[in-house]
Amino acid sequence: MVRVLGVLGSPRQGGNTDLLLDETLRGAAEAGAEVEKVVLDQLTIRPCTACEGCRDGVRCILDDDMGPLYGKVEVADVIVLASPVYFDAVSAQAKAFIDRCQLFWFRKYVLKVPGRARGSAFISVGARVRTEFDGLEATARALFYTLDAMPCHTLTFAGFEEAGSIEDHPDALAQARQLGARLAAEAGERNRF
Repeated sequence: MVRVLGVLGSPRQGGNTDLLLDETLRGAAEAGAEVEKVVLDQLTIRPCTACEGCRDGVRCILDDDMGPLYGKVEVADVIVLASPVYFDAVSAQAKAFIDRCQLFWFRKYVLKVPGRARGSAFISVGARVRTEFDGLEATARALFYTLDAMPCHTLTFAGFEEAGSIEDHPDALAQARQLGARLAAEAGERNRF
């Protein structure tokens, strides 16, 4: 069974980013995947303190809601990170999650623990019509590269500020659903070998 983990970095439930993530997970589920959604804003995740307490690659010494997320990330065949654009960056919730994945960075680059191939996607919505997504995508790719979750598919939309306004786009939700189905299918192929 393919496992798809959706990580919502938006504090606005029912907003554009949330709707796109839900459709992506729906598409993956329709393709036979087991899906789970984590809403970061409902959790307490402290920022990384660069203490190197995770240097053993086993656990972070900070005791908060990130602890259980490590296990969810480890078993996921696909990770979908969704964040709105906040001042040309991912949200604070998404950034705290990304930075606390330093544990996986130590595993890969310091301890040389081999990872396993998996899939990924980054979804983002910006309010400005001329929103630039390059910086956000680079941040997401750095995370996914560390997690051996490449290539990273991206789905971005600019010019949607009001909650739910993404539904006015002619095919944004359909694109998200197709992305989910594609991610599930690709993971299924990887898991066969």
